[in-house]
Amino acid sequence: MMNELAQQLFPEAQPLVRDAADVETRASWLKIPAKPAVYLLTAPADDSSPSDKPVLLATVGDLRAALKRRLADPSPPSPDAPVATKRIPYGRLCHRVHYRIVHSPFAANWFYWQAARALFPQRYREMIASRPTWWIALESDVVAAQFPKLRRSQSLDDPSLLYAGPIRDKTAAGKLIELVEDLFDLCRYHNILVQAPLGKACAYKEMGKCPAPCDGSVPLEWYYAAIKAAFGFITGNSRDAFFSAQQAAMTAAAGGQAFEKAQKIKQRLNRAAAIHQEPYAHLAPLDHFAFLALQPGQGKPYIEPFLIHGGSITQLPQLHKKTLANDVQKLFKSAQSTAGTPITLPVDSRGIDQMSLVAHHLYRDEDAGVYLPLHTLDSPESLLTAAQNFLARKSSPKPLMEQSSEPAAEANASPPASSSE
Repeated sequence: MMNELAQQLFPEAQPLVRDAADVETRASWLKIPAKPAVYLLTAPADDSSPSDKPVLLATVGDLRAALKRRLADPSPPSPDAPVATKRIPYGRLCHRVHYRIVHSPFAANWFYWQAARALFPQRYREMIASRPTWWIALESDVVAAQFPKLRRSQSLDDPSLLYAGPIRDKTAAGKLIELVEDLFDLCRYHNILVQAPLGKACAYKEMGKCPAPCDGSVPLEWYYAAIKAAFGFITGNSRDAFFSAQQAAMTAAAGGQAFEKAQKIKQRLNRAAAIHQEPYAHLAPLDHFAFLALQPGQGKPYIEPFLIHGGSITQLPQLHKKTLANDVQKLFKSAQSTAGTPITLPVDSRGIDQMSLVAHHLYRDEDAGVYLPLHTLDSPESLLTAAQNFLARKSSPKPLMEQSSEPAAEANASPPASSSE
């Protein structure tokens, strides 16, 4: 069973000679490419079983060099370091390497995730670099909810909620909620709000920072409008309108010599500008989590595209510089067939994993790829320009492999592991 799974995950495989005298004779090295790859080392399950067991899953920048290091026998203790090493003797344990050549960090991490999830379902989350991303959620019908509330979430499992994201981390998500509570005078204490109109107002009312729907000072209808406006600011749907209105109000106050009022509005604008910081660079409604990712292909003339729609990632045929115009036409049709399609809730764990992987790459400072939002991709010409610009880059960053979770195990053990070299 494991053998069939390995063949599905990895298109290439080479036998290894466990009883060879040294690393140079443990593999036909010229048949193993010196290229970036995701690979799996396997060993016989036992003497009587034809099936293998997975030993090591890893991503590397040079498969041949990495395997030579892995399959070499551990160094014997030296007089200066007499303690025996716990390094696993992969060269003596493993009899086959399965591998897939990859051309970008995105492809490496995606294929690695697929293999880790399939081969090690109980512990694969410990083996991957990306973690579930964060979203801001609000009831889609604030009136029916009666006491709506902004909340941060790692899951996308409630069809009654609207979601905005991705946000880089938990802390940034919390700070964003605090920001819009301040900007839109929202209730900070939901446990008091649910007592409206019989609640006892908190200190924010006295400070003039909350109109207190909890004690009936304003009707809940006011609060519904305010929290919807706050969510529109988060998603970007009403963000420009907010800044324009505040700027106009500040200008009018200054023109009327109400300088103290103008200064308060300026301070509010300065606080609101936090929405432009890096943790919120890709913040948008959930349905905008759809991209055409252009990644380095198998050589300089190639582009490897991936179609991303919510929790789904699809690898598409590579584009070539010589046939780029024709290739782009086909690619645009594929993208258009997906663009505008709502992202269905709930998103399952597999979808969450893939969205987290995409968000991880969106927020990387140096990523080899370009991520084109589908809702802004309006013509084949714009896609062709993006592809041409991608190919015209002076150099593509070398794939950087991110997994590094090989356990320190006893030499005669064969636990599953993942590593970076």
